[in-house]
Amino acid sequence: MEVHHFSHEHPLILDRVDDSGETCNACSRPIFDQGLACSSCGFLLHEKCAMLPRELSHHLHPQHPLTLVFDPSQDSESLKCSVCGRTHPGFLYRCNECKYNIDVNCFSKNQMLIPDVSAEKETRKLQHFSHNHPLRLSYLANQSARNCYFCRLPVSGPAYCCTECRDFTLHKSCSQLPQCFTEHPFHPSHTLRFLHQSPYPALCDACRKPIVGLEYHCNICKFDLDLTCLSISSSLRHKIHSHPLYYFEDTKLDISCASCKKKCRESVYRCVPCNYNVHSTCLQFPKTVKHKHHQHTLTLMDSVIKEDSVLCFCESCKKRISQKQRIYYCAECKYGVHLECVAAEDYPDPGRLLEEIINSQAEAEVLVNKLKQEVNSLSEKLQAVAGRQSSISDLQSKLQDTLKARA
Repeated sequence: MEVHHFSHEHPLILDRVDDSGETCNACSRPIFDQGLACSSCGFLLHEKCAMLPRELSHHLHPQHPLTLVFDPSQDSESLKCSVCGRTHPGFLYRCNECKYNIDVNCFSKNQMLIPDVSAEKETRKLQHFSHNHPLRLSYLANQSARNCYFCRLPVSGPAYCCTECRDFTLHKSCSQLPQCFTEHPFHPSHTLRFLHQSPYPALCDACRKPIVGLEYHCNICKFDLDLTCLSISSSLRHKIHSHPLYYFEDTKLDISCASCKKKCRESVYRCVPCNYNVHSTCLQFPKTVKHKHHQHTLTLMDSVIKEDSVLCFCESCKKRISQKQRIYYCAECKYGVHLECVAAEDYPDPGRLLEEIINSQAEAEVLVNKLKQEVNSLSEKLQAVAGRQSSISDLQSKLQDTLKARA
């Protein structure tokens, strides 16, 4: 049985929790038995926290009703409890009229019991090739001090955590990277394999920056690729070159632009296998275009980040827009998209298609596991029914024997 809770976009199921005491996203206290968990992103609630009433009256603020809210992205002042004065990223009872908050730890009354929910055995565990211990999918708050073992960036939201090592954490997206790439666009001739550490002081062959720690490596030709360049997925098709071009914000390469012949290390589009390089500004594009996802004409601009600090992500692919990157932009709506996202309407992007395939495979795996669990549950029920039918048959035989004996 699934529970659809207001605080989370995905359905929650009752799940066993390890004795390590994972943290409830409502009250920030550990869960030692079982809780309501999201099998997609690891969001976790105590049973009693999940059943808190949405609206009630409380003796600490009797003049207005309080509403249960959950928005950890708000500023710290908005998340401050009016009772204890502490900032709390979890559930709060709030009076919007008075700006009065009570966090769920100070709110010790009016807690209700959860209804009987049948437990399903969806697993949130992962045995990842990069680590010896099993990992558990968890939902980390924005204030988490953990960094991802793969990309080294801070972790918030869904992540896989090791309950034994404590500090080993992977973004859910990083955990989906394969152990090897058979045809990576930067090195399609050989397989790239994951390494915890390069066997020699290595430079990334895509950007020529030093590699510290993890990398993907070709043992045949000693090609090395760092995790940042590995994750570049969006490519640009342009008539200037026959292969897809990938955008690099900055490199340590000693290269010249194929168009203007000047040195280029920043804001460059590259074909890594061909070592073809061209400045972003040397590529010819229409000054204005019509984008199928926006009603207004978009204008080509070198950058708008300085003028408009709000714009940080492409409206099409939802990925970051570099301050040095040219984009198509609608000033009226503050709507911006990568050049490659507009070009992708004419040329499908293999990198993005690969990313969509990986995401679809992960979703399909979750669905398959759920169907297997349902089949197993149904099989157990059928066996129980068969057992009862056998008992009924035995009773019927005994009854017939009894009736014959009396006759």
